[in-house]
Amino acid sequence: MEALNTIALVPAKHGKRAYLGIEVDGVPLAHHFAGRTGAHPSKVSPLGWSSAPADVKARIVEQLLAREPSELESGRVPVLVCEECGDIGCGAYTVRVLRQGDTVRWTDWAYENGREPAEPIEEWPTRPGDFLFELDSYEQAIREASARETLG
Repeated sequence: MEALNTIALVPAKHGKRAYLGIEVDGVPLAHHFAGRTGAHPSKVSPLGWSSAPADVKARIVEQLLAREPSELESGRVPVLVCEECGDIGCGAYTVRVLRQGDTVRWTDWAYENGREPAEPIEEWPTRPGDFLFELDSYEQAIREASARETLG
């Protein structure tokens, strides 16, 4: 059996923006990427924003749980979005979320803006591969995050 990853959603800040940061195996998700110069993307999780409407937060949670289809044509779910507005139109890192028995797999990473075809993340020398999470602990982390009051 493949090794399982761990996921946590932790309070984080980018400038004045408070949000719930996604950590995989104790590392912020953006740090699983490194560009040609070693830089990490300046994108943040779409969860926990003080300005995010409740219905938007609920849809993202259901998509992360693979209970609702993505609104993106590609079927992927945004996990890192613009730190200023959260709009996928500014570009977002997305991943396909698959339920597989008692696990959830994140696979097939891409960069998308909702207008043009998704671009596989080939230019990032150290991009995430697949992440495989145990279903119950994954659901618990996502549900606990969605139950938290909006950060601010």
